[in-house]
Amino acid sequence: MELLNKIGHVLTADLTKDFKFKKKQTEGLTEITFVDQLKKRRSIYKLGKKVHFSQAYIAELIQESVRSCPSAFNAQSTRIAVLFGESHQQFWNIAKEVQKRNVPNAIFESVAMKIDQCANAFGTVLFYEDQEVIQQLQKKMPISAADFPVWSEQTSGMAQFAVWTALADSGMGASLQHYNPVIDIAVADHYSISPHWLMWAQLVFGSIEEKAAEKEEQEDYDKFRVYA
Repeated sequence: MELLNKIGHVLTADLTKDFKFKKKQTEGLTEITFVDQLKKRRSIYKLGKKVHFSQAYIAELIQESVRSCPSAFNAQSTRIAVLFGESHQQFWNIAKEVQKRNVPNAIFESVAMKIDQCANAFGTVLFYEDQEVIQQLQKKMPISAADFPVWSEQTSGMAQFAVWTALADSGMGASLQHYNPVIDIAVADHYSISPHWLMWAQLVFGSIEEKAAEKEEQEDYDKFRVYA
């Protein structure tokens, strides 16, 4: 194992030295690579409503991002609700009301401040997974029945990452929230969401009012191994 670690360390060092993802130079113009786009995605908590894209454009951007994501056995189980304007505000009002009933009074003020921060943003994307689709696949392939919920969660994670990155690449900020499952019933009732849809996350987005702090990275050797 010690020898393998040394080999991995050597290969990692060589790759880091000789192979960097850099912006390609094309006739004096800088071409942004896919990795550059990924790096734009950060958790932005101070968001505003100064977004210059139309709601129709953002909705289409989100839809295309989700359509481009893979899913196990092409299940296409991800379901999305995009909230703008009053619908966005109502969602965070519901979240605040539910939290007020469920968290101790001593901490509700700080919880409410965080929710208000989300409400100040331009919109919210709700990520769901259709349990009816998953159950049908479990019946078709009972040998993998226990795996489908896990694969579904992975599918949702990829959709969340894709949408988040697409918004960041368009110059918008976003942060991922998880007020589910305590808000699920109230939200489903208010927006007439199918009972088969299970909420996994909420992505709040808007104009970047304060940039993210510099991210502290672990040493590459603590996270990666390369063997040949």
